[in-house]
Amino acid sequence: MFIAFATSDAVHVDQQFRRASSLAVYEVTSSGHRLDRVCSFPSDRSVKTEERLEAIQGTSIVYGVAFGPSSVLRLFQRGIRAATAPAGTRIDAVLARHVEGRRDPLAP
Repeated sequence: MFIAFATSDAVHVDQQFRRASSLAVYEVTSSGHRLDRVCSFPSDRSVKTEERLEAIQGTSIVYGVAFGPSSVLRLFQRGIRAATAPAGTRIDAVLARHVEGRRDPLAP
């Protein structure tokens, strides 16, 4: 499974999906996780949502601090679930929960 995060520092979930300066994509397996790629975008907002969607193609979930309704719909249409996290949430903590869930599918 691949999971993306809207982040400014590749350590914390701290940005809205549509305005994210970067999207970090991780591969998650039952044995752990690894950084697959980081897609960076210019700060002038010249990159549109469609380009961000293309950057995370193949992911199952994308975490951000906020999503607009149209972004949620467009993600859903591509089979990607939008998930919110409080600003400052550590990416490694979210990944650890997903790794544990892959080990024990009945875990909460």
